[in-house]
Amino acid sequence: MRYLLLLPLGLLLLSNWGALRSYFAESPLASELDLAGEYREKVVVSSGGFDRSFSYYLPSTHKEGAALIFVLHGSISSGEAIRKMTGYEFDLLAETNHYIPVYANGYENHWNDCRASADYSANTQDIDDIAHIDFLIDLFVQRHQIDPAKVFVTGHSNGGQMAYKFALEAPQMIKAVAVLSANLPVDTNFDCNKSGIPISIAIFNGTEDTINPYYGGVVELDGNESRGLVLTTDQTTEYWAQLAGADMAFPDKIVEYPETDGLPYTSVVATHWHGINDTDVRLYRLQGSGHVIASKIYDFPEYIGPNASDISGPEEIVRFFNGTLD
Repeated sequence: MRYLLLLPLGLLLLSNWGALRSYFAESPLASELDLAGEYREKVVVSSGGFDRSFSYYLPSTHKEGAALIFVLHGSISSGEAIRKMTGYEFDLLAETNHYIPVYANGYENHWNDCRASADYSANTQDIDDIAHIDFLIDLFVQRHQIDPAKVFVTGHSNGGQMAYKFALEAPQMIKAVAVLSANLPVDTNFDCNKSGIPISIAIFNGTEDTINPYYGGVVELDGNESRGLVLTTDQTTEYWAQLAGADMAFPDKIVEYPETDGLPYTSVVATHWHGINDTDVRLYRLQGSGHVIASKIYDFPEYIGPNASDISGPEEIVRFFNGTLD
């Protein structure tokens, strides 16, 4: 059964941009799961000269040596919002998969990713979000004895762009990344340093995404084009596959997920490549889907685009992360 989304009637009367801002800033409510662990909300720390906040779920099964998964929100959103948008599944899965999910908040609701032209303050003020996450890793090592060799990053939209930045600039800090609704920026809009180190990565992109264009182009939010141009999803995947020494033309496996959601115009195909140093590169093509986090239990508003509800994004991500530890 899907969670009931309680969208205010007035939301339907807003412009698309107003609706998007309202949605991402405070996502629709879903029924919170009754779990045995403890959710610790809006913990405030001083990091990089700023007060920054984060929330996290400490599972009842927690023990020393657990993994850490950072779940990063999109533009004008928050850690609390993406926790809802993922249907609280990262919390549920933490009970049986030996990790702590962390919902960190970006600077003024944004992350300083690799898109040089972005007009939000995290970018214009060049906030060091890599140092901030590194600070949080140390904090969780001290407070909850997590294993610093088992740190993962996943993110949606702007959070997905930030996950790319970690994979590009600081792959030594993390084990793997999973990116949702994001393509790498083109060279003329790129201001990150490429380490050239291969890393395991999974990309989940919708072919009907009107915000992050699957086939490349301008990332646009109701006329705001400051985020600039991005590559196609295939070009983005090819960068990571080549870095891992894999040939895009010869995948190791292709998985076509069965139709289970009653929506014949949407489907999911995952292509796998195995590279050097046991790196795995995966592309989840969400055919017919929009700017969504694939979910079997959470419905996104129509203006976000159709959902890829034949799979659970959090389930696939946790399974992918676990596979990198084998």
